[in-house]
Amino acid sequence: MKQEPERLDLPPGPEVYAAVAARRNQFDSLLWQVPALSLAGQAFLFSVALAPDARVLARIVACVLSLTITGLTLHLFARHRQGEITDAHWLETYEIERYGRGLAHGRTWQSNRNATNADAGWLTSWTRIGSFRLWSIGLSLFSVFSVVILVISIVAPRALQRSP
Repeated sequence: MKQEPERLDLPPGPEVYAAVAARRNQFDSLLWQVPALSLAGQAFLFSVALAPDARVLARIVACVLSLTITGLTLHLFARHRQGEITDAHWLETYEIERYGRGLAHGRTWQSNRNATNADAGWLTSWTRIGSFRLWSIGLSLFSVFSVVILVISIVAPRALQRSP
């Protein structure tokens, strides 16, 4: 049986705010490390799956591992984002209660960021797309290509082999 934590009637002080802000930063750092590490693993698995001299079993194993890693990566990516957003909203609520408005976190900061011109040339229009959504789609493409390579490996394995 889960025991509920004891609740204190005192409002959180600056030290709690600092601790939550630090945790939010950690979630944000972890959030973007996950896809970067996954890309390295995916590159290795695709080099195995697409090697012209790879055996069919090696291709199948590499594709199944790629599918697994993609699923695990997307799950961890979403969980880190969930933690980061939870803390950002808590921090914004704290700022509103303490200072009368959100200053540096949550929806207030997000609106300010989105209203700022990135001054990135042709890439400026890309800033309208949420990074989490874009990276999730990009990571999901690994699953699509893994399935394609897996099917080819089973149905027409010679298509991926080096011609003599």
